[in-house]
Amino acid sequence: MVECVICLEPAKKPVKLPCKHQFCGECFEGWRSKYVLSSESTEIFERTCPSCRAPIPPSKEQVSVLKATRLMMQKYERDGEQNTPDYLQLCGDLKKIETQIGEDWDGVTVLEEESPEQEVAMPGYIVHKRDLKTFMRWFNAANPAGLDRANAKLPAEMRSMSLLTFAILMPSHNIDLMRYLLLRGSNVNKKSDSGATPLSAVCEIGVSISSSLDPGQAVEAAKLLLSWGAEYDSDRGSMGSKECCLARAQAQSNVELVSILQSKLCGRRCELVNLSSLSEMNGRTCIVEEYLKSSKQYTVTVLGRRKEEIIVRPDNLKRRDRTLQDCDYYIEFNNGRFIRNDFDSKDDYQAFLSAMNRDEQPPAVDPNAEAKAEQAAADLLAELGIEDDVTEKKAKAQSKSGKKSKNKKKGKKGKK
Repeated sequence: MVECVICLEPAKKPVKLPCKHQFCGECFEGWRSKYVLSSESTEIFERTCPSCRAPIPPSKEQVSVLKATRLMMQKYERDGEQNTPDYLQLCGDLKKIETQIGEDWDGVTVLEEESPEQEVAMPGYIVHKRDLKTFMRWFNAANPAGLDRANAKLPAEMRSMSLLTFAILMPSHNIDLMRYLLLRGSNVNKKSDSGATPLSAVCEIGVSISSSLDPGQAVEAAKLLLSWGAEYDSDRGSMGSKECCLARAQAQSNVELVSILQSKLCGRRCELVNLSSLSEMNGRTCIVEEYLKSSKQYTVTVLGRRKEEIIVRPDNLKRRDRTLQDCDYYIEFNNGRFIRNDFDSKDDYQAFLSAMNRDEQPPAVDPNAEAKAEQAAADLLAELGIEDDVTEKKAKAQSKSGKKSKNKKKGKKGKK
């Protein structure tokens, strides 16, 4: 939240000056009118910032009045009516508004009111249906207003949970959907009305939250959130506090999750530094997997297209959270499935993003990504026991299309 320089409280309807200082709308107007001057019955408001005394530009309303007055005067002048009472009144109005704005105005800069971003609410039917394709159609639909759907909240009856928490509740593809949302700007620490965070929701699985994630997947989800910078609430009584998360993980008897939450670096994304025997690894990023109490070292997985597991000391790790500009993977959603690309370095990742932003063909970073997605889809169908049904339907559809094309050819020959 932005703090008002005058009342030192979170700014309400904030006004931001060109000098970057911000104030509550009411505090700002109150300050200006408190130091108002009078000149020939014309109110002249204070024109300098109360914090640094930098010039305050006119408001949009003042500029609009100035332009409208000048346009009306030009109309009277074109019609030769400069001696009418109305024209003389406009002359007085123009002098008044010009005095209020001041001679030092550059003619361009205006006072902007910071309008708080409208919080997006996800439609209720998507919440109740919990279908991936339905959700993705809404999420990726045309968005001319530029609404921040990545940080949309669920309806009030769902405690206004975040989309990341909603991903945890989905019947399938939970972790891929979480990765997808984080890459599109979802706030990893966004709280619900009850104070729950996505990380605390993972810890609640099996306690007060029903999810398709098994204990192992809950650990993977927690590591994902921690790698993106998930933090605990400092208020110990809050649902998002470390104490509360630990208590819930212990209640579901998830020993591995408890171990991660108790550790300082487990689950975090770090940069490898000061490695002497493996100097080529310095600068690479990794996910911290496990703390080895006996040797006081960590087991880490080095990230990239070829993942590697090594053991390092705590002083070989420098925390480096994933961000939209610095990540080691990219997730796309095409033809009803997620496709993942992995990168060995930040430069490779940014080159990929640059190519996408220019609508170019992104550099090939993982030639097996498409095949992996196909295999994952096949495995899911087999797991659900519907693979044979789908194959049979496809075969019937192909057979029908083949017969139709043959009939069309016969018809054409007959016409000849």
